[in-house]
Amino acid sequence: MHDGKDQEQYMKQLLTGLKERRREEEEKRYQRYWAEIKVPFTLDEGLSKYTKHELDTIRKTLNIKDASSLKKAELIILLQEKIPEYLEQIVFQLDVERFELLTNIAKNNGQIIAPNVTNDQIEYFRANGLIYTGTFEKKKILAAPKELIGQITAWKDNVNIRATVKRNTEWIKLTHGLLYYYGTLTRAQLVQMLEETTKESINIEEFLAVILNANSYFDEIHIDNELYSNFRVFDPERVLQEHQSRSSVPFYPFTKQQLLTAGEPGFVEKNQSYVQLVKFLTKNFEIDWEEADKIAEECVYATRIGDGPNDILEYLSHIFDFDDMEIVQEFMDEVVHLMNNTREWFLKGYTSTELLAQEQNHLRPLPVTKQNRDKGKKVVKIGRNAPCPCGSGKKYKKCCGR
Repeated sequence: MHDGKDQEQYMKQLLTGLKERRREEEEKRYQRYWAEIKVPFTLDEGLSKYTKHELDTIRKTLNIKDASSLKKAELIILLQEKIPEYLEQIVFQLDVERFELLTNIAKNNGQIIAPNVTNDQIEYFRANGLIYTGTFEKKKILAAPKELIGQITAWKDNVNIRATVKRNTEWIKLTHGLLYYYGTLTRAQLVQMLEETTKESINIEEFLAVILNANSYFDEIHIDNELYSNFRVFDPERVLQEHQSRSSVPFYPFTKQQLLTAGEPGFVEKNQSYVQLVKFLTKNFEIDWEEADKIAEECVYATRIGDGPNDILEYLSHIFDFDDMEIVQEFMDEVVHLMNNTREWFLKGYTSTELLAQEQNHLRPLPVTKQNRDKGKKVVKIGRNAPCPCGSGKKYKKCCGR
């Protein structure tokens, strides 16, 4: 008994120590990001405030070779030469958001009040030596060195740059949209789908440079060799295998506008069944709309990674106290209805209901609920050990019948 108490006390101390360490790290990072800054400033002044390690990060971002042994002062001199050259190249990899951020800084005498940016985005700025963060006159700002302002200002009159930035923005959003709906695609599939959607030939080298640079800023994609995945996909190989097992099923034909919309940061498809679940939660539990919305979103992603109704019910049981079995049944009706109408990564962007429409005599969606019984749809029963009619080659219980 004594050992158990000691163990519990040890775990509490460990957790307290971890929280304290995390708080200290956050404090140091805040001080690093938002230290006092003087504007206007030169590139030399901006770089001089960085540590040797931070300067090496910029050197690596700019892909400067044979400079790892340079001392800090020598590296600063080299970066003053290379950063303006890098600026000429990086503009052709920017999207509208980052392009406008830089041009707004330039036209506002080299500084703007810092917008709502993430730590990853701040690290992106600091890693290329173009934008610097700090506090000026008690306000957090983003600023650019004096030497770069003229170069950036000239962009607005360059038709080629503006056209390229517009193209890049479309590439990035379409890529994010495709991966939002399909989960994982090979590089070849991704490029082919983009060419089909834009009806234009794509230079693969240019495309990859744009996507890799954008991902350092947006952090929306997981890239593993030639596999490109939505950041919430934790098993890209399995998604790819599920796609391959349904070789007879084409990818759902999303429109260009649907993909562009899905490519917006933070997008979640909120169809009728999604809204119904949120309304049900706010009506039957002491929970506000925002909290209910987050729970519904997690149910969508659980469906997309292959979880079944029982998995989701177990997740929900950790959040809610289920005292009334009638409420539990109504709850599961709403959840299963959402699952049946969620676009799944494993199903190549289709919902279970849409595949049912394609294979009316063979495939059924998730278990029948009050929601779809009311629509009078016929459900064809399939033996649990029978081959799955979707063509995967697996038993029904291990595929669409999960």
